[in-house]
Amino acid sequence: MDIQFKRLPAVSRAIADIIPEKDIRVRLVVQVIDATDGSIVVDDGSATAEIVTDASAAAGDTVRVFARVLPLEEGYELRGEIVQRMNVDRELYARVYS
Repeated sequence: MDIQFKRLPAVSRAIADIIPEKDIRVRLVVQVIDATDGSIVVDDGSATAEIVTDASAAAGDTVRVFARVLPLEEGYELRGEIVQRMNVDRELYARVYS
C-alpha cells in the first residue's frame, strides 16, 4: 500500500484577507520593505506582514511568496516556503488580477 501525501494549493490572497482559521497555504505578490536574517517584512497595499523564511530578498524587491499560515492565539504567523523575485509592473499586475 503506497501512501501519498498531497499539498493543498496556495490560494491567492491579499495580506488583509488572510483568515488563519481557513487558509492553510497562501500566495502573495508583495513588495519587500525590510529584510533580515530569517525573515522579511512585506507590503501588498492592503497591509504589512512579517514572513519567516530563509530566502534572501532585498528591500524594494517585488516578490511572489508561497507561505504556510500558522494560527496563533492572537493572529497568525506566515512561514515562507518559496520566495520568487518578480520583474513586473505592480500597477498593471493589480489591474489584471484584481
